[in-house]
This record gives sequence, structure tokens and C-alpha cells, in this order.
Amino acid sequence: METALQLNIHLPNRPGTLARMTDMLRAAEVNIEALFCEKESDITLVHVIVNDPETAKIVLKEINEVTATEVLAVRIKNKPGAIAHIARMCAGASINIGHIYATSLGKEAMVYLSVDDPEKAKKLLK
Repeated sequence: METALQLNIHLPNRPGTLARMTDMLRAAEVNIEALFCEKESDITLVHVIVNDPETAKIVLKEINEVTATEVLAVRIKNKPGAIAHIARMCAGASINIGHIYATSLGKEAMVYLSVDDPEKAKKLLK
């Protein structure tokens, strides 16, 4: 298990804003490793994991304020029930999952999760 720096940015919820954001990262040669967007009324909250968070923060500040959150990055087998296992383990240890998203890597998957007790979760999920 690793940790990752998740960048968070609010974008206007309209066509083209995500394209602009991702084009800006591409132009700065920043690779997107994981991306999750959620609509919040007239804005979209984007959570993104990149290979170069410092450069991404500088580039994205041109659009809006960028915050950073440390999240857990857990590599698991890409099979039914694998995420349920993580959720059950956290629940059993009274660890609350704030948000979770995953990306498949063939036979493996990478799960990114924000929890209320990162240190406890690191010990539990290692």
C-alpha cells in the first residue's frame, strides 16, 4: 500500500472545462494516473492523481484554487469482491471511507480512498 497526493479543483459544470484542464496538464507533460469527477450543483469537483503534483498545482491554479489531500493507494486483485473486502475491513475497524475510486490495471486494480483515520487504515490495509 502507498499514499498518493490527490489534487482537488472546482470547475464550472459546462462543456469543455474538463477538456481545458486535461489539455493544460498534457501541455505541462503531467500524466493523469486517476481521475474522478462529481457534480455539485453548477460546479464539478475534480479529484485527480498525477505523476507530478507540484507542476500540476501550478498549472491548474490558472483555472481555480487547487487543494491537496493525501489518500491511500491500495493495489488489489481485479476480481469481484476485492473492493468489498477493503470496505468490510475498514468498517470492522471503525474507519470511515470518505470517498473511494478505482482504476483497473489488467489483472490488478488500484483503489484510491480517503479515510478519517489514515494511520490506522495504513496499518490495516498493508
